[in-house]
Amino acid sequence: MKKTKKRRRPIRPAARVLKVLAPESKAIDIQKHLHGCLAGYQATPSYGSAVFFALEAIWGIAADVRQRAADGLLTPGQRESEWGMNPRSEVAVPWIWIAALGEAWDRYKSEGGPVGQAFGLEGGKGKNPISKNLDQLLGERAIARWVWHQVTSKRAQGEQCTIEAGIQEAAEFFNCSDTTIRRAWKRFGQEEKGRPTDRVTT
Repeated sequence: MKKTKKRRRPIRPAARVLKVLAPESKAIDIQKHLHGCLAGYQATPSYGSAVFFALEAIWGIAADVRQRAADGLLTPGQRESEWGMNPRSEVAVPWIWIAALGEAWDRYKSEGGPVGQAFGLEGGKGKNPISKNLDQLLGERAIARWVWHQVTSKRAQGEQCTIEAGIQEAAEFFNCSDTTIRRAWKRFGQEEKGRPTDRVTT
């Protein structure tokens, strides 16, 4: 009997950027992750977006606990072999995500149908699932961050580096077209620069 290979999820641009900007860090910065989830929701506020980022936030909390357990940072009373941490342990979860998942569960119980539909994650007829749209948003933000990091790092070392040069490097790094990189930069470049009135120079 043939074994089916476990399908590997493509590495998100955000994860690749984190690996470049913080190569020594294995652990997730949970506070930055939670702030990022809130910022992601605020950038695209909707019911489905709230549920998506609620799940992302809880995934991050779980990943943080698993890493702390692997690093031996939990007390003997907190550790548990099967779950990593004692199932009775309490962790802080921002209320917005509890409220979003509570509403989603209510809808599922009252309306039935597919879970994804009740949770606002399915796109409906002819529309992409919300996760695809939000993954694209997160990826574009990460790409813009990478471009600006490359440009500022090189300029700090006395090299001349234009935004266009950063875009071309990003196209190679992320293995995608420069059109995709330019779209990401156009959408989030000014936010990354932190000065909305600045002009993007090429």
